[in-house]
Amino acid sequence: MSSYLLSGGELSELAAQVGMCDVSAIWYKTYEYRPEMGCEDRKRMFFIVLRLILEEGRARLQTAGQLLATPIPEQLDEFSRAWPPEDDWDDDMFWITKSGVGWTPSGLVWKVADGSDFWT
Repeated sequence: MSSYLLSGGELSELAAQVGMCDVSAIWYKTYEYRPEMGCEDRKRMFFIVLRLILEEGRARLQTAGQLLATPIPEQLDEFSRAWPPEDDWDDDMFWITKSGVGWTPSGLVWKVADGSDFWT
């Protein structure tokens, strides 16, 4: 992880704050931690937090109601490849491009303390 993006404590804190939220919450929380950052650094921060959440088993990614079974790096690569170009990016509507197309390839399914799943 790049230390200029988040310290270890900030990373843990941010990951905890987005628990049980949809994936867009990660994106919007990055503004609270580094409001001065540009889009590319913010994307890096987004993927650092998402990777931590997935690797720690707090949540899994799903597409069309199916939990993804591919390795986490492949899931993150797919998400990254789907990210729209900055000129079609709508910061106010995470899930939809300026041209009105939904782009996110997957959503989060959180593991609840009782062992059940919470789908976002």
